[in-house]
Amino acid sequence: MNVSPAVYAIATLVTTAVLSPVMTGGYGIFVDEFYYVACSERLAWGYVDHPPLAPSILRASREILGDSLLSLRLPPAVAAGFIVLLSGRLAGQLGGGRYAQILASLCAAAAPVFLVISGFFSMNSLRVVWWALAFSLLIEIEQHGRSRLWLAFGALAGIALLNKHTFVLLAASLLVGMLLTRARHHLRSPWLWAGVAIAGLLLSPNLMWQVDHDWPSVEFYRNADRFKNHPTPPFAVLAAQVTSANPVTLPVWIAGLYYLLWAPGGRRLRHLGWIYPVLLLLLMIGGKSRPDRIAPCFVLLFAAGAVHMEAVLTRRRLRQALPVLVTVGAIAMAPLSIPLLPIATAGHYARALGAPQIENKKPAIAPQWFADRMGWPEYVARVREVVEQLPPQQRSTSAIVTTSYGLAGALTYPGYDTGHLPPVHATHNTYHLWGPPAETTEVFVLVGGTRAGIDRLFEQVEHVATSVCDGCTGWRQAVPIRIARRPRRPVADMWPDLRHFR
Repeated sequence: MNVSPAVYAIATLVTTAVLSPVMTGGYGIFVDEFYYVACSERLAWGYVDHPPLAPSILRASREILGDSLLSLRLPPAVAAGFIVLLSGRLAGQLGGGRYAQILASLCAAAAPVFLVISGFFSMNSLRVVWWALAFSLLIEIEQHGRSRLWLAFGALAGIALLNKHTFVLLAASLLVGMLLTRARHHLRSPWLWAGVAIAGLLLSPNLMWQVDHDWPSVEFYRNADRFKNHPTPPFAVLAAQVTSANPVTLPVWIAGLYYLLWAPGGRRLRHLGWIYPVLLLLLMIGGKSRPDRIAPCFVLLFAAGAVHMEAVLTRRRLRQALPVLVTVGAIAMAPLSIPLLPIATAGHYARALGAPQIENKKPAIAPQWFADRMGWPEYVARVREVVEQLPPQQRSTSAIVTTSYGLAGALTYPGYDTGHLPPVHATHNTYHLWGPPAETTEVFVLVGGTRAGIDRLFEQVEHVATSVCDGCTGWRQAVPIRIARRPRRPVADMWPDLRHFR
């Protein structure tokens, strides 16, 4: 199966477009990137909110490219290119010719959800790549009867789980699809269960880390589901799917669903057709606001839909119009995904296009994936000013404690002028596991939190400054900075009660 050179060209163009804001700063560094940098400096077999693979990849990138914005943005930008490339390749695997491959890759390039998650370093762009490779193996197993490829699928699943635990959603929905179709015969294959064993073996170091730390990720997922994600009614969930995939691609991925579930050409792949409906139903029942949770399914749906379109579109003008329409849609939605406009203009544009709210209590002038890049150098400078105002003898016995991994990570980010700040700690996620300030600490610079909560912990508290960012998400628009002294009990004793996993 040969992949059209045009697919490679589109993939290269997407990688370049996603990477282009590196030259301008693209509003700045995204909040999660500070955390990933901190994790990459403390490599382990697990973290509260993610497995170990992504920080390891970032560590390698930083070793090669140094502490630069490029080292953060190159891995996800390359992943964006692979998402486009694999979409076209999947169309070829399904029997599609040049037209289907180009159409599938254009749809992947037009999907805002793929461009958004590829615009900053995280697990999510890598997650789509693993799912796309999994779909490729599943198609190969079914079309050519190569049962031994379940071993490769198991190895891939193990790696994908070390990137993000939500790969289990693909496995679970695949199992449902098998039980509902003739593909259930695979459940009797020893190769499949050997693949399951391989996946478990690869994941075992992370599971051992979870056991050693009393399963913190379970607490994180539970709290994130209850408090973090924005509640969304079923119709809004469906609307977010259309927006995140780009409305112009709707005919293609709907055709992909039809192809996999009902068309004669997709008869042997019916079990794959059930993956997206099962996950979408779970999303709607749960009222979840994160369309990216099941976005990797679009890679398969775009490929299958493009193959179906290639077969049924017989009128030349209509065949030519569809790729043009998708290309125009990609250009129109690009400012929703890539930092191309002034931040306020980008906010107006996003609201006009119906961009969904992703997380609770985070209103801003622009979507969260833009707003959470704003104001970080100014915030660091404000905290540095507070610390530098302390007398030298107090500065030597001080520590900074924040309520967010972003607030902590920005203060230690190598690319910022942080001066000579004291040790930085946080009560949030894995930062909490990295421990409290030393018992010899006498002066605590507290960033974030409520005055009432802090008064319960310290005898002396003074509000000294506020970090202001009008364009930021709500929780960062006015971050209080306080000086606290004389803790009411030893810091090590109070630290477990301050744990904040979400």
